[in-house]
Amino acid sequence: MSSAWDVPIGTGNYGHLPANKLCDWASDQASLSEAYARTGKGVSASVFGRSAKRIMLARIRDALLKRSVLSHSEIANRLIEVSDHLEDPGLLKNFQYFDVPSSDFMLQFYFAVWDRRIAEVMGYLHNYGKDLMGVPRFVNTDDIWYHMSYYEGMNINERKKAQAIADFIKSNRIQRATSFGGGNIPERLYGLPSDLKLTVFDDGPVSPLEELFPDAKARSNVQYIKEKLSRAFDHQDLLGTQGLVWMDGVSMYLDEAKRSEMTSAILCSMALLRPDGYMKYDYLVNNESMRRVVRTQNWPYDPARPMTTFDDVTTAIQQGRKTVAEVNHRLAGRTYVEIHDPEITLTEPWGVTSVRFTLQKHV
Repeated sequence: MSSAWDVPIGTGNYGHLPANKLCDWASDQASLSEAYARTGKGVSASVFGRSAKRIMLARIRDALLKRSVLSHSEIANRLIEVSDHLEDPGLLKNFQYFDVPSSDFMLQFYFAVWDRRIAEVMGYLHNYGKDLMGVPRFVNTDDIWYHMSYYEGMNINERKKAQAIADFIKSNRIQRATSFGGGNIPERLYGLPSDLKLTVFDDGPVSPLEELFPDAKARSNVQYIKEKLSRAFDHQDLLGTQGLVWMDGVSMYLDEAKRSEMTSAILCSMALLRPDGYMKYDYLVNNESMRRVVRTQNWPYDPARPMTTFDDVTTAIQQGRKTVAEVNHRLAGRTYVEIHDPEITLTEPWGVTSVRFTLQKHV
């Protein structure tokens, strides 16, 4: 099998790839990247590797010259960066397998990852992002990114979670909601009510509000607070007013064991919630799709603060219950938190990709 195009999109559930194709997609690339990290032996160590890398760089250069708005000097700088990353045999195979130069969105995704523009990165997982001209739009169904994303476990996981949040807001008639670390609010792509009063705590780079919410009415109801979520207590006008606080894809960056950061985040949400309001958050569960994302795509993280992920559902649920017990201990009876039955996100053929928790505030 030479490329992801050889995996036909079926009409049934996501995935169900034969084991050999699953290995081609994820395990093999991740193993090559891990070996490169251990040995430092890159693709340029062989004549074949140098030739393959040279061909890939030429294709990327051609794509940037013909389809992007970058200047010649900006293209030159990008190619230096790409050349550096393509020393990783796993990433080079990834670029070949997914025919990366053919897709504006594939290229833009990697540039955003390497630039640590996480809010933009997350948009691509929902088949939405910027082409090489810088125009934001949905990915065409005939683009290799769309084809890849159909099967990619972490992409499917994020789409399911965002859809679930949008559905929860609508079915529970939530009027005021807050997103912790919401970035570019991918949930907006799944039909958030235009009259939802939405607050977003995010101190990282995000797209302009006019781009995220073109409708003036919806935009007027959105407030970005460029602060860490821990500053929620400082905003008196928000305390006790929110029907929902959600925090998707953020727990992996919070250290509960040493710094009690998840406990603190939940306490912040409780301060914002009205009585009987809800908080939702998720834990990621390790799988081969995530392994490839972290190892081969070079996902941004601080080595001094390892990402919090879980090897199995049981451990994730145990940690969730333990954290909620600590929250209730800290609340000391003034209010208390009820934890609902956790929801398991099963993403075939990868298995479980996340555990989603719903908490409810009681006074």
